[in-house]
Amino acid sequence: MNTKWSAINAKWLSRMLQATAITLTLAAVCQELEKPKEERQWHGTIAGSIPYDFRMPTLERVKETYWNPYESRIFSPEVFGIGWAINFYALLERLRLIGQEVSEEDFLMPGPRMREILTHALETE
Repeated sequence: MNTKWSAINAKWLSRMLQATAITLTLAAVCQELEKPKEERQWHGTIAGSIPYDFRMPTLERVKETYWNPYESRIFSPEVFGIGWAINFYALLERLRLIGQEVSEEDFLMPGPRMREILTHALETE
């Protein structure tokens, strides 16, 4: 009986999260459509602090979002859509698994060098 209620609660939570995401998306689109055409930027915030960006993603913005050594925040605005993305450089640096010696290429195409860096970081703890 307990697992039945857990399944029902999980399904309810999933539907509520989907409804929230759809509502926020519609609100962001309506917010942009209310502006005069020349003032529409298709990126900003909704509900005071939730970022959105409906511009076509570029490789540069993807890099700046997911691997940005110049930004200390772990969560940054999503490249496309609503919400936040994870800056993996800031996350791994905060966990003290990496330092300045790790490049973007090491992260995107992990090989023996990245394995060595992470193994060494874990052994020193």
